[in-house]
Order: sequence, then structure tokens, then C-alpha cells
Amino acid sequence: MPSPRLHDFDLVIDSAEELVAQDGMDAVTIRALTKATGVSNGAIYRTFESRGGLLGRVWVRAERRFLDLLTSRVQDAKSQSDCDPLDAVYAAAETSLLYPEMYPGSSALLMTVRREEIVSQAMPREVADQLRASERELAEVMARLAEGLWDRRDASAVDLIATCIVDLPKWIAPRGQRFSMPILRDYLRAAVRSVLEVGPPPAGAAQELKTPTASAHGAA
Repeated sequence: MPSPRLHDFDLVIDSAEELVAQDGMDAVTIRALTKATGVSNGAIYRTFESRGGLLGRVWVRAERRFLDLLTSRVQDAKSQSDCDPLDAVYAAAETSLLYPEMYPGSSALLMTVRREEIVSQAMPREVADQLRASERELAEVMARLAEGLWDRRDASAVDLIATCIVDLPKWIAPRGQRFSMPILRDYLRAAVRSVLEVGPPPAGAAQELKTPTASAHGAA
């Protein structure tokens, strides 16, 4: 039986995600992928150029899937005639509850590997550009959510949105094996609502806290 040709791009990506889920990012080697897929070393190198290029493309696909689901849910929420800005944040946060069911391998990758570990790899410029573009896209989605709630797009406001749609779901989503989806959704919404009720610090407050006073430098 002839070896698979690398027109089946997703075969290698899927296998890389499985290796990460089982044994971490260090398990993703060209040799391991050749063994898992039957695709030759040469075909993998010609397609991805390097291990870093491969890892970059694995991350790009996982992040693209997440962003597509996220933006779709936010748009659907905003399209409702009675939509409250909070509903759009709920929809964004709940993406992380639905994503593992739709893409378990991609979800495991995003949950177990830090983005910094990927972007630090040597990879083709095209892949690095795609990673930067997806990061900007997520930042823009969060900025729009912050603007809808508080008419602000500053770092403090956007960071609080990130807490709600990235950090809180990462803590709550793994409980999915113990609780039903409706309960998880209620827990997540309660956590998000509690954070947003406090809201971001006043504009400029975070910077003021970081600015050393004269007395801190021994001045009179």
C-alpha cells in the first residue's frame, strides 16, 4: 500500500495534536509523526519546512477554529434585537465550553501549550505572520466587547475581558467531566458576571499605581 501523500494536510496536524495531548509538545517530532501517519520525513519537511513551522501551523489551525467559533457566537448574540452587551461577553466566554466538544484535539493543544512556546520557535515568516494576525484579531474582538460594555478600549478594560473569555473558562471548562453543560454554563456566567460587575479600574488608574512616588526614590 503506497504511503499517504501530503495533500492530506490535516492528517499530520491531527496527529501532532494527538501527540501533544498524550505526551506534551516535546513529543511532536518529525520521526514520531512519520510513525503515526505513514508520511515520509521528506514530505513533512517539504510541506512544513521545520519542526517550528509544523508547530506553528498546528497552532494556527487550532486558533483559527477557535476564533471562527468565537466571532460567530458573538455576532449571533449581537444580532438579537434585545441583546445586552453582557450577552455578547457570555457568548464569547462560552466558546471555550463548546470548543472541546467540536475540536477535542485542538482544544487540548490550546489548553496545555502556552502560546509563547509556539511563537518562540523558528518558523517560516508566513506562519509567523499568521500567528500575529490571529493574535491581533482576538485582541480586536476583546476590544469591541470592552467598548460595548464601558465605551473603553484601553489595556485595563481589554485585560478584564480577556479574564472573562480566556482565563475563567480555562478554569471551569475542565470540570466538564463532572458537571453537565447547563451547570457549567451557569457557573461560567456567574463568574463572568461577578468580574464585570466590579469592572475595570478607572482609566489611567493602573498606570498611576505603577508610577513610583517621589518618596519612593528618597526625595523630600
